[in-house]
Amino acid sequence: MPSYKIETYGCQMNYSDTERIETYLEAMGYTKADTTEGADLVMLNTCSIKQKAEDKVFGQMRKISKLRKENPNLILAITGCMIRESSSRYSVKRDKIFNRSREVDICLRIEELPKLATLVREINPESKIEAIEEEALEDYFHIKATYSTAPKAQAIIPISTGCDKFCTYCIVPYSRGRERSRNIEEIIKEAEELVENGTKEITLLGQTVNSYGFSVSDKIEKRFASVPEGKEAFVFLLEEIDKLKEKGLERLRFTSPHPRDMSDQLIEAMGNLTTQMPYMHLPVQAGDDRTLKRMNRTYTVERYKEIIKKLRAKIPDISITTDIIVGFCGETEEEFENTYNFFEEMSFEHAYISRYSERKGTFAAKNIPDDISGELKAKRWHKLNDLLKKQSQEILKKFKGKTVKVLVESQEGETSTGRSEHFKTVQFKSCRNLTGLIVTVKITGSQEWLLEGELA
Repeated sequence: MPSYKIETYGCQMNYSDTERIETYLEAMGYTKADTTEGADLVMLNTCSIKQKAEDKVFGQMRKISKLRKENPNLILAITGCMIRESSSRYSVKRDKIFNRSREVDICLRIEELPKLATLVREINPESKIEAIEEEALEDYFHIKATYSTAPKAQAIIPISTGCDKFCTYCIVPYSRGRERSRNIEEIIKEAEELVENGTKEITLLGQTVNSYGFSVSDKIEKRFASVPEGKEAFVFLLEEIDKLKEKGLERLRFTSPHPRDMSDQLIEAMGNLTTQMPYMHLPVQAGDDRTLKRMNRTYTVERYKEIIKKLRAKIPDISITTDIIVGFCGETEEEFENTYNFFEEMSFEHAYISRYSERKGTFAAKNIPDDISGELKAKRWHKLNDLLKKQSQEILKKFKGKTVKVLVESQEGETSTGRSEHFKTVQFKSCRNLTGLIVTVKITGSQEWLLEGELA
């Protein structure tokens, strides 16, 4: 039987997509290879948020092309955010990536996953791969992820694809297309199957997950008839999945929300639902209104502060993390200092801080000069990162002496590692493998980014 190997880059969305790709490839008759060298089909599930991410993928393409000396029939397929047109190298209308690389055989838009078998047959007409039922399906949401067929304590369920926000620095609306939400009944059914199969924690995933049901496409297609009048579709979805606690679901998370769609109704639900964890990753990107306007983030600093105030009032022990971009086009020293002071005021427990890098194809790349030097970006990044380390340490120290519930994700020797309710990484010693179990741990100390403890 032919074998496959998938290499995944980027965000949780891509890793979730990979699980569905695996299911589809196995339905096509492929088996999973342990290494790239042993595969007949190699697929790169790509990220294109930054130019550096694309450069990394092209470097990997060149390495994989050398494997053809050992396996002339090796197929190299590219999917994910770098692809605009599903096509093979024999297609009349082809993706632009073919102009940049002679190694590529197949380009596939992830939402058109059911076209993969057809594209493989275009490359190799003698392939014994038969047409399968999924090829007639509307989109990849209908393809069950590999976790649906094997017990797994944690699972990610994509609830939408694409984005309608059009932040000036971001390529996602162009790479993944306009936002479209998945049918609510399908999501609930998938969640039920996962819980019945042993899943304890579910994470709902979308580019802007809390805009579920709000897009132009959603309104036109009227796919939310089952949602009660006056109830937001995303809130209704959270409430329905929360009911699975009766079948064994213990934790519910979602990522990543957009501040524009953080409603009072959603905040109220987060405080009331039993399975909802006291954690929120809410990207802000900047703490200055002028910078936010150039980014097209469609909210103000005051609006963001208001959201955080309401979250902390409703869920007093909530852990809040964020994303920040330093050195965005035109960022003055005053604007950066506003972001720094805002970051300090908000007491974020963690953050993903990145230095702005121009992404070809975005509005910013075409219309706003990248006029901040690399040296200044680095200086600002280090200053903000030093503040983050200080704040993170202060918060982690407050957990000493407390007990937390940890869902164990890995075991190396006698060391168990997992996540607490507040999404803190926790390590502790155990004489047996506890992977997949939720255990009580007493916190005894902390390192730079994690908590240490002992079984309670």
